[in-house]
Amino acid sequence: MAKIQSFADKAAKLAKKHEGMVICPDTNKETRIVNVRLVEAIKTDKGSYKFLKRNTRVYESTYKQYNP
Repeated sequence: MAKIQSFADKAAKLAKKHEGMVICPDTNKETRIVNVRLVEAIKTDKGSYKFLKRNTRVYESTYKQYNP
């Protein structure tokens, strides 16, 4: 049977591909890019909550979204 990959395994694999250092525009220092999963809770009309999940890349120094 095949091993089921977790999100952490996938993020670690992507981090190896993108180990390049970039300059953060806010701090003007060299920093890494980190993969994170953002979860946003939205209240529906019925009163229940719906969760929107998305993966994005952020600067490690400021945690602001990375735009290549």
